[in-house]
Amino acid sequence: MTGEKFHALFNARSIAFLGASKDPRKWGFTMLNNVINGGFKGRIYPVNPNEDEILGLKVYKSIADIPEIPDLAVIAVPPMNVLQVVKECVKRGVRAGIVITAGFAELGESGARLEQELIEVARTGEMVLVGPNCNGIMNPWEKLYIQFPPFFVPPGPIAVIAQSGNVVDSLARQIMLRGFGCSICISSGNEADLHSEDYLEYLAEDPHTKVILSYIEGFKDGKRFFRVAREVSQKKPIVMVKAGRTSAGAKAALSHTASIAGADAVFEAVCKQSGMVRAKSLDDLLNVGIAFLRQPLPKGMRVGIVTAGGGAGVLAADACAELGLEVVSLPKVTIKELDSFMPAWWNRNNPVDLVAGGSTDTSFKAVETVLRCPSVDGVIMMSIMPALRLERLSASADEADRQRWANNLVRAVVSVIERFTNLADRYQKPVIVASEQMFADAIQETKIIYALGRQNLMCYHMPHQAAVVLSGLASYREYLERYGKHE
Repeated sequence: MTGEKFHALFNARSIAFLGASKDPRKWGFTMLNNVINGGFKGRIYPVNPNEDEILGLKVYKSIADIPEIPDLAVIAVPPMNVLQVVKECVKRGVRAGIVITAGFAELGESGARLEQELIEVARTGEMVLVGPNCNGIMNPWEKLYIQFPPFFVPPGPIAVIAQSGNVVDSLARQIMLRGFGCSICISSGNEADLHSEDYLEYLAEDPHTKVILSYIEGFKDGKRFFRVAREVSQKKPIVMVKAGRTSAGAKAALSHTASIAGADAVFEAVCKQSGMVRAKSLDDLLNVGIAFLRQPLPKGMRVGIVTAGGGAGVLAADACAELGLEVVSLPKVTIKELDSFMPAWWNRNNPVDLVAGGSTDTSFKAVETVLRCPSVDGVIMMSIMPALRLERLSASADEADRQRWANNLVRAVVSVIERFTNLADRYQKPVIVASEQMFADAIQETKIIYALGRQNLMCYHMPHQAAVVLSGLASYREYLERYGKHE
């Protein structure tokens, strides 16, 4: 039933665009232009009673004039006209709509009454609605980009649900810049009809979606959300940012999407009992979500740290401890094995400090040794600089030589991260790498990040990021074990 209900929304073959405009300053122009430029293969029917042609497409005076029943209606008309337009869509038999227009429950009681009437009308015709007060949806696998910004994230395994349109856009863009892609992106807005849990149910069965990222401001039906999230988490990881943690944020959420933020402690408990991984920021949301695409899940909370710099190791240890990870003492047999190839002055402790000694292979040997340790469930590796096989760039190098060196740097970093990730696969324990690319300028670093993503790899920057990622993986594994969903 869930898949059937959403088919007209995410797999539309024909779209009526109500409120289409010739004015480039209006959403009705920009969003229609994006649908066209995004490569949508279906039929597009702009609707505007005052125009004959927009962006090379024939314009229809009303939805009743369209020669077929459209699968999907995109509604970007003024607030006072939305209700009438939805009535016309229901009469025509349209099964799904996206109400871009704002001016409903987020404005107070009168807007809330209008929003309720809107939903009652839609439900008489079994028409599902996204929004109102939203920024559209994307299904890159179908080249369906109903959105405001003019970029087109490629298809991939990451789904995004957010009550905020600019959060959806920001997350999709950051996913794209990191070399990954999205399965489905949803700006859910006020969630008058379809709620976050409805989208979770759909994404649980979507074959393209491997991990779900979510930004939420409040719940329409908290009990149902909890039940659905608990069921979906047993199939796919959900990583969520809950806004409105403070009184100031809760007040902002109410006027943004008419969301009642609720007690933060209650949401914390919901996450633990439903298996959702809670992120405290959008950066953490992305970092943890991407890790689920490639890393094995740790069997416990015990962590080994290998570092090419003492300070980074200390910071990583602090971050791990604060998140409930255990920085274990390494057993004598592991210390003895490390002694066989580490410099004589190494610290003989966890974190394992490489102290700028040994060959380029020392980093890999140290990580593998710690991975083999039975009292370690996962490894954080800080700084890949000693592991890079890279010739130094001569001060007299010309532009062509500098470009070749920069390309070699990108390949070298990808090779190192791939090698660490292969160790994670071999021992079925996560290896989370965090490293500044000390040889790279801003342009080269951007190319490195993108090249890693294209190979389904990730290198974080700071110690606390690695700790947050490992903690997220561990908490999800703990949930799956509790429900017998993981060996």
